[in-house]
Amino acid sequence: MSVKSDAELLVAAKAGDKEACSLLFAKYRTRLYWFIRKKAKNSVDTEDVVQEAFMDAYTYLKGFRGDSEFFTWLCTIAIRRLYKRRYKPLERHGESSTTDTPETRMVTTQDIGIVNTLISRLPDKQRKALIGREYEGKSYPTLGKELQCTPNYAKKLVFKAKKSIRKEYNDY
Repeated sequence: MSVKSDAELLVAAKAGDKEACSLLFAKYRTRLYWFIRKKAKNSVDTEDVVQEAFMDAYTYLKGFRGDSEFFTWLCTIAIRRLYKRRYKPLERHGESSTTDTPETRMVTTQDIGIVNTLISRLPDKQRKALIGREYEGKSYPTLGKELQCTPNYAKKLVFKAKKSIRKEYNDY
């Protein structure tokens, strides 16, 4: 039996080959688990998010254009799932949570807007490093290659970006 590349597996999976889909998911399950585990609060959330991400990936596989690596696409789906889970309003006994009010939604929306503005004001390399690391889940060696610097310098850029955003956010 020959080992198939991701591209070959994706073509087969898009054509409806469930075994190809299973092979893709098996290949990336552990890697995705640890990627999300770093960001999730506990292993139960991680398991749920990974499972939901694979279900979403299966559902939308035909829409995967290949603009990025398959694993990057999976990570994006999983991160969105994690954030939906994190910021989903809590409900108890059919009642809306006391923290889910128009005022708190407005503050959260304003906070997101402020952070996005602060990210856009960062120096180009810091912004690219921060987005690559935190939103796209790239490793420091990968960021280093993309930014044409060492992995340690890429790590320093992310640290500086976070420090700058924290300082400016607190000054708001």
